[in-house]
Amino acid sequence: MTDTAQPTPELAADNLANTIGLQLHHEPQKVAAGRGVKWLTEGWALMMKEPLVFAVMSVISLVAIFIISLVPLLGSLAVTLLWPAMVAGFFLAFKHAKQQQAVTANDLFEPFKAPTSLIGVGGMYLLASIVLFLVLGLVAFLSLGSITAIMNGQIDMGRMAGGLVILTLIAIPASLALAMAFVFAPVLVHEHQVPVIEAIKRSFFGSLRNILPFVVFFAVVMLGFFVISLFVAIPVLGWLVGIAVAIIYLPLFCGALFCAYRDIFVNNHTAS
Repeated sequence: MTDTAQPTPELAADNLANTIGLQLHHEPQKVAAGRGVKWLTEGWALMMKEPLVFAVMSVISLVAIFIISLVPLLGSLAVTLLWPAMVAGFFLAFKHAKQQQAVTANDLFEPFKAPTSLIGVGGMYLLASIVLFLVLGLVAFLSLGSITAIMNGQIDMGRMAGGLVILTLIAIPASLALAMAFVFAPVLVHEHQVPVIEAIKRSFFGSLRNILPFVVFFAVVMLGFFVISLFVAIPVLGWLVGIAVAIIYLPLFCGALFCAYRDIFVNNHTAS
């Protein structure tokens, strides 16, 4: 009976280093602020290679999220744990579009065949979200005063106002940090087998180094939503526009992030 050799920690570290050296930059790259707009236009161009397939993938994802979310408590938990696999599926589809390969709805399901590490990303996201929620809840509670004062209806409005300011100052950067830490983690884990914690760290620092292009990116997205909102108020046409945006937004957003990921992380000398 032959024992199967298990990789040592040193070998695993060497494999990770080789993966990062050949497929990924050793350090996330910093790109120009104007790339924030290019991510959207390039993502749109990739999506237009197979618009029907990406629309179908979007509908499948949105319907699945809606149905799963109907299950009390467990539904929301499942969505939180499984969203990284869904995002990895979209990234895989955009990789195929970029490489002139066939794009099919099956790309969406491929990461679910071996989802352990991606569920780990979802689990870390859930844990970080709970910690953030508890911290913000504690700040909100302390801003109301002591328990005795609250029970007696003696709430200091000045203290509460100050607490709300502190709460906002904590919530906004903490939420942004959470988003930056997880936005690229699924693709790093799925495409490059980067360990979960390392992927989260690289996602955060890659996003932090490119805060300006992301500001431009989200400014353009917000402007687009503002323009679209002017049409949503129109009867009938508004419903049609709303449905179209709901279907298009998810793949377009993932396509733009795919282009950002290639800019920031991928070693283009070795990647196709």
